[in-house]
Amino acid sequence: MTQYSIISNATPLIAFIKKNELSILKTLFKEIIIPKAVYDEILNTPRTLNKEGEILKKEIKNKWIRIREITKLKFSELNLGRGETEALNLCIESNNPLLLIDEKKARNIAKSLKIDVLGTIGILLLVNKRGLKNEQEILENLDLLIKKGFYLSSEVILGFLNKIRK
Repeated sequence: MTQYSIISNATPLIAFIKKNELSILKTLFKEIIIPKAVYDEILNTPRTLNKEGEILKKEIKNKWIRIREITKLKFSELNLGRGETEALNLCIESNNPLLLIDEKKARNIAKSLKIDVLGTIGILLLVNKRGLKNEQEILENLDLLIKKGFYLSSEVILGFLNKIRK
């Protein structure tokens, strides 16, 4: 199975760190690349717990997560947060058309720029499809995400449940 690099925004990384399951992402991707704004968001945002920042630093030290600076923002006026904007621009700049991001507006912009998107829920579906976890384990993951404060609309949850049970 070919492993790909993926560029990531903060939210999916935080979700997998909070669930103590970065190993899932390690199974799926050879490396995660984040722009500096995502690194700053995870380490410097008051709502972020020290645990997430420490785990991120460890994975950067192990060179599985890499920080990449943006040389020039080709698309700067996207009306998104700094992390989302830099992640989208990093995909364009590095010619890497795979983005791990959850925010709906950013996902729609990415798709319009011909960037393939995958979110936290998409990762859970992929894990199930590849047989890395069974349906019950995936549903427990979803439950844990919700209990940890990860917001999912009822539309997203229902869509996920329909896909996982097919």
